[in-house]
Amino acid sequence: MNAEQLSNNILSLESNIRFAGVLEKSGHLYAGGTRGGVTEYLKNRESEISFSQTAYIVDLRKMFTPHLGNLEYIVYVHNKVKIFSMPVKDHIVVFSTSSEAVDIEEIAKRVLDYIRSVETQLSLYPPLNVINQEKRETVKNLYDSGISEELIAEQLDLNVDTVKVIVKEAGT
Repeated sequence: MNAEQLSNNILSLESNIRFAGVLEKSGHLYAGGTRGGVTEYLKNRESEISFSQTAYIVDLRKMFTPHLGNLEYIVYVHNKVKIFSMPVKDHIVVFSTSSEAVDIEEIAKRVLDYIRSVETQLSLYPPLNVINQEKRETVKNLYDSGISEELIAEQLDLNVDTVKVIVKEAGT
């Protein structure tokens, strides 16, 4: 199951879920969507900043894992929406509900249970068609200069498997 399918399935879990998506660890949203007929409160740059902030906070909270256990989710409660962030593999699943959603613990549990039930089937890495030509060239050039696939992935905020596919496609 890819990230787009996961996002759509999360939207269908609960009528109060307005939006669901998958972020890279940099905060870049590469899959997701909004339920039809709902008002989008954040647009363009505002949503990008919100996603980047979410990724940063989720990553920052990981330093407490040895003391507090694994982070299951973070919830931001606003007057208009409630925004959930859940680390999944090397990514972050984000979704929002209407402010009328009362039992946020139950909603979070339903989504977590669903994600756990399909986790072994998940392939959350962005499809290659969302990686622009410039980034592909950068991967190729770095690889040709002797830099490891792991380091390239880390520096360009890509998954190692994605880097390997790009390298293979480039014939290097």
